[in-house]
Amino acid sequence: MKPLNQLISNLFDIKKKELSIALWMQLYLFLIIGALLVVKPTINALFLSTAGADSLSIAFILTAIIAVVISFSYHKLLERFNLRYIIKSTLWIFSAAFFIIGLLVMFEVTNLFLVYAFYLFVGIYALLVTSQFWVLANVIFNIREAKRLFGFIGAGGIAGGIAGGYVTSILVPFTGNGALIILASLMIACCPYIYQRIKSHSYKGKMKLEFKKRESVSKEPSIKLIFNSRHLTHLAGVIGIGVLVAKLVDYEFSYLASQQIADPMELASFFGFWFSTFNIISLILQLLITKRLLENFNIETNLFFLPAAVIACALLLFVMPELWLVIILKGFDGSLKQSLHKSALELLAIPIPSDIKNKTKTFIDVVVDSVATGLAGLVIIFVVKGLNLPNHIITASIAILSIFWIYLIFKVKDSYLSIFKQSIVKREKLRKEKNNVGTLIGNMKIIFENGGTEDILLMLQKLPEISHSSLRDPVLQLLNHENNKVVTAVINNLDYVINEPVAQVQDFIYTDDSELINAAMNYLLSHEHISYQFYENYLDDEDDMIATAALLALAAISQENPLLAEKYNLKLRIELFSSEIGDQNMQIAELARLIETLGYAATTNYYSIIDNYLNHNNKTLRIAAIKATGHTKDVYFLNTLLEGLIDDELKKSIISSIQKMGNKSLKIISQIYSRKKTENDFRKKLLHVLYHIKTKKSHRLIIQLTHRSDISVKKRAFELLFKSRIDGGKSILKKKELIRFIDKESAKYKELVRLYWSLKISQRSDKRTNGVISLLEKNTIEQLITNVDQCISDQLEIIFNLLSQRYNPEDVYVAYKGMISKETVSRLHSMEYLNGILSRDLKNMLFPLFELESHTLSSETFEFQERIQLYDRSKMLEKLLLIQEKKVHSTSIKLLDLQGEHLITSILSHLPTSKALEIKNILLSKDNGKTKTA
Repeated sequence: MKPLNQLISNLFDIKKKELSIALWMQLYLFLIIGALLVVKPTINALFLSTAGADSLSIAFILTAIIAVVISFSYHKLLERFNLRYIIKSTLWIFSAAFFIIGLLVMFEVTNLFLVYAFYLFVGIYALLVTSQFWVLANVIFNIREAKRLFGFIGAGGIAGGIAGGYVTSILVPFTGNGALIILASLMIACCPYIYQRIKSHSYKGKMKLEFKKRESVSKEPSIKLIFNSRHLTHLAGVIGIGVLVAKLVDYEFSYLASQQIADPMELASFFGFWFSTFNIISLILQLLITKRLLENFNIETNLFFLPAAVIACALLLFVMPELWLVIILKGFDGSLKQSLHKSALELLAIPIPSDIKNKTKTFIDVVVDSVATGLAGLVIIFVVKGLNLPNHIITASIAILSIFWIYLIFKVKDSYLSIFKQSIVKREKLRKEKNNVGTLIGNMKIIFENGGTEDILLMLQKLPEISHSSLRDPVLQLLNHENNKVVTAVINNLDYVINEPVAQVQDFIYTDDSELINAAMNYLLSHEHISYQFYENYLDDEDDMIATAALLALAAISQENPLLAEKYNLKLRIELFSSEIGDQNMQIAELARLIETLGYAATTNYYSIIDNYLNHNNKTLRIAAIKATGHTKDVYFLNTLLEGLIDDELKKSIISSIQKMGNKSLKIISQIYSRKKTENDFRKKLLHVLYHIKTKKSHRLIIQLTHRSDISVKKRAFELLFKSRIDGGKSILKKKELIRFIDKESAKYKELVRLYWSLKISQRSDKRTNGVISLLEKNTIEQLITNVDQCISDQLEIIFNLLSQRYNPEDVYVAYKGMISKETVSRLHSMEYLNGILSRDLKNMLFPLFELESHTLSSETFEFQERIQLYDRSKMLEKLLLIQEKKVHSTSIKLLDLQGEHLITSILSHLPTSKALEIKNILLSKDNGKTKTA
């Protein structure tokens, strides 16, 4: 048995711990579908020969009515009894009922009423028992397991259909219909025992923790739950339209067959043969194709195949209404519906919360299916028979409904992905509360009237986004606030709440607060149409504090309005004031404004003055000089500015000034970044500067500079580019570039994971070939494991940030947070969400990586050995020395230094010459250090 089990596991990608339960589930489905395919042809033939094909439409409607009644009763039972108890009870009831029906048919105790009852009972069995099976499958398996196993398990149902159909076709002439129905009863009677085996199987270790939670049932009515969920509504629509189309196809198949085959036994044999043949095709699809299609194509693509095939056949049938063409149409419906389409439909239910799914799935499977069947009956009665229209109307209806079916498939795909996204957001607490503008405005009014200084300043920052007229009076009142910071902030934001100029601002020119004077001057000059008659008085004011503030405001506003510069003789005024620079009596604030004003002079004559103050001991004057360099927009000052990035107090002003220089600054920044002696921390600061320049060239330069950067630096680079996308920036990478980058980063990720697990094995080793591992070496390996693990995390973040260049950054962020979650469900939902949004080539590239994510693999069970090829010690050290990350590199050299001379020589011989020489020099310097210490 072991070789056979191994063959099945390898062939169908089933893990050893999953194999037994998968086989039991397959047998369960084999028996219930086999029983159905034994009973259905027999009862169909009995019905058609007794009631006639014309009565099919009435049977469809009656099935719908009875299904609705049974479903409501069933869902009341679900609220009172355990799901396991209900499933087993249902199986025993159908087994007993089919046994009685078999006896009645065997002794020819049949009439029109009983024939209808038999037909309806088989219809309810087909819906209810199969729905219960897939509810059970949803309880047991998660989304990734379902994608791998549903194809294999579903093959059991198809095999049951084949066996049941052929048993009917072969045995019915010898045993009669009644004996076959009794055989079906016995097959169903085996299922409660199998159910118990599934529940109590050794694989329950995982299930026991979640089984009760997964079996829970919502108390809300099913209809309410369905209408409250966009996904359930769309899912019900897809199933309903699919059933409606299938019933119309079934009607055409049965109608044309009964017209050409009169004998009931021969008709039963015909149905049995074709049902089984369709199931053979379905089994081939299920075993050889379904799993691959489910894993390689999006959910909507897999659902699309069936309606597309139906449309093609319906169009041909419209031209050639022949039995052989109807057989092909029914063949597509019968084979795809039970294989690929069925598996894809069941996957749609996986992400629905368990309590809602357990309540609504059977309702959808039974009621929606039955109502669609009833609608099919009404179409046949009123359209074909009532209006006496030709059969072409049914064919046309099939084609039209199939088009609508495809539309719903694409709708359900969106809601399906949305459920995964919502699940990750909820589990990882990523949801941001939506701002209620009305509430925020009310709170702003209260804080403006009664709040503290910090709260008021915080609310004033929100005025640009909440520029509501009702805030006008509360903001104007703040002009009388005792704190100058508040008044300054109010003046800077006045234009967001009031259009006309506020004369009170003029009063603040005569204060002692430099920032407040600047704000007032800027405000007045921006409203020059009401202040021109007295603005010149400020420029000529005897108080140099006021005069220099007016000059700086004029210089700034003149950049956009050169006429003002001419009107107020700006150049002459700057020249006169610049001659006073160096006056010992000049106040710091006054001098700072003059220095900043020099940047607007549009001449290099004052560059030496600005340069002198760039290194001044006084931070206020130094910041003024930095601002002046930005006003010049000249890269002449760039090197000095970049040197100042190490000072956090100056960083904001420096970045603002370099931003004004724009793309002219890129060449120098690139040169400094690329210097070998430039530290990683400083490289990150340079990347920050490039991000704030906010041009396409500057952002593309960020990517170019990271080609040979350490992983931690590269991570920071792509964090900045992700932030740019979140803020509404456009993608700077084309699809081909993105794929090339991700391919390269994916290879690095795989390499890091191999090294991680190779180090783990090395850590567990007590000995090596040349002796016992020392405590120092063990500690070094442990440090390396930590460093490499951090590199793996950083590398994963790099890959996701790259994806944000092509896909919605918020979607990518949600998927990333799910992928790094400690919760298995979040990781699984993240993978499925990505499966729905990524292109096929990216999925093929990335999904094997996500399976390798070190935190998802069990080091205790050595699961990683099945997926990762480990390095031996020599190769591991060689690869570690090539990892481009400072911490990993230095620790790897430390580990290398603890090895034997022969191993060190061997490893260095395999490295690039320059790298080997660099490491040799480091090792020699260490040896010299040890000698000196000795």
